[in-house]
Amino acid sequence: MLPRSNKEALTLAWGFFKGNYALNFAAIAILIVLNLLGFIPVIGILFVFAYSLLSLSVQVYFGKAIDAIESEEEIADIAAETKIADLFGKYVHVAAGAFLGLFLISFVFVILLGLVIMQGSVNVQTLQGGVEAQMEMMGSASGIEALLLLLLFAYFFYFFPAMIGRVLRSEDFVSAFKSVFLLFNPSFWKSCFNKAYFGLIFVWSLIIIGIAIVLIAMSATIVLLPLVLVAAYIVSLYNTAIYIFADDLAKESA
Repeated sequence: MLPRSNKEALTLAWGFFKGNYALNFAAIAILIVLNLLGFIPVIGILFVFAYSLLSLSVQVYFGKAIDAIESEEEIADIAAETKIADLFGKYVHVAAGAFLGLFLISFVFVILLGLVIMQGSVNVQTLQGGVEAQMEMMGSASGIEALLLLLLFAYFFYFFPAMIGRVLRSEDFVSAFKSVFLLFNPSFWKSCFNKAYFGLIFVWSLIIIGIAIVLIAMSATIVLLPLVLVAAYIVSLYNTAIYIFADDLAKESA
């Protein structure tokens, strides 16, 4: 059994990438083109959806590759045998179910966020001409709203990896779609409250924050932009391995 650690996740991501440079650079190129086409007015949204769908397809493929190996050396062999059509198309039906579920949840929470922001705007207008006591009361209300949003973000950040890991292991559209809604399952929450899971996600969060800071700084230089894009792709593979490991640790605690 593979060690469920951040080091192992990074090793697997790099092993898959270097196992077939042609495959992965082709995948990166296709994703970049779709991302750029997403800026086209009106029809660009279709390319945004295509980008999201194919990105998820890559993660599903890599996640299932991890499940198929017993040692980290084998991941390079799988990469060497993979065709671009397999990487993007073999599990596109699973990716579609995941995409729809994630889209619906994101849509609902964007609406909730908009309502919170709108409420804050109403509060500001109400404050104009109001007495000092009202200002303090509204200020406290805004602080509570911000705290609730922060807690909501922390909630998603903690349970998201195990949920996505379960999604990536789905075998069809329906099961992938349903797995997304584990985020609202108390039994699923309980399974994620264990020392091993917390340790994995805590270290992962620190690594991701550090990588994000470095990549954002590098992206400011055009010359380094290609390197940033390659690094971002490898990070997505690393994240996928973390999701699979997180699901393993949650299942062991269930």
